[in-house]
Amino acid sequence: MNLYHNIYVSDCKAQNQEQTRVIRQLVNGRVSSGNTYIRWGRTTCPSETGAHVVYDGYAGGSWYSHTGGGSDTLCLPKDPELVDIVGGGRSHVYGAEYYTTATDHKFAQLDDQEVPCVVCYTPHTNIIMIPAKTTCHPGWILEYSGFLMTGHYTHHRRDYVCMDGEAEPLDDSYGSQDGALFYFVEGTCGSLPCGPYINGYELTCAVCSLPPARINTEPLK
Repeated sequence: MNLYHNIYVSDCKAQNQEQTRVIRQLVNGRVSSGNTYIRWGRTTCPSETGAHVVYDGYAGGSWYSHTGGGSDTLCLPKDPELVDIVGGGRSHVYGAEYYTTATDHKFAQLDDQEVPCVVCYTPHTNIIMIPAKTTCHPGWILEYSGFLMTGHYTHHRRDYVCMDGEAEPLDDSYGSQDGALFYFVEGTCGSLPCGPYINGYELTCAVCSLPPARINTEPLK
């Protein structure tokens, strides 16, 4: 019995030492940890949350009225590495524009301007976008907040994105070249309950991250 007990204790100590070694590597940055998210409408990451820029670029997607192609929105880098292939059919990617004309919000000044984006790295381990909120749940960190935006309801479907509440133009071109268009999203009551939602009110959004748990890395004795 003592022999088996000693073997068991020895195995447990070896496992604990290996777990401690891995944890210390994580703490010291030797093993990659954290997460990434896209901040729509900006070219910088919120440094106050510990986030860093991976790359910034241009928001893009399918033409707003095309029936095919991708439905998701892309953050296209400024330094593409391209290939020219001759022949065959194609899908197409276009730049994105704010479509916020005739609103009484500061976003009206962004109407017809191109949309920037930035991919951010955070040491936090989980990222969630919460629609209809500008704050995070207890224990979570607010990366940024803004407005839920997507294509017009009469256009072909695209994904919802959280546009930064302090969104900026890519430049001052005011090109109005269309492409992938971003509109505000408003709640419509019915199957969506009014109270707490209000019919016709725009939906906000919050991007939240969860800090990693603090782990005691002292070896077990």
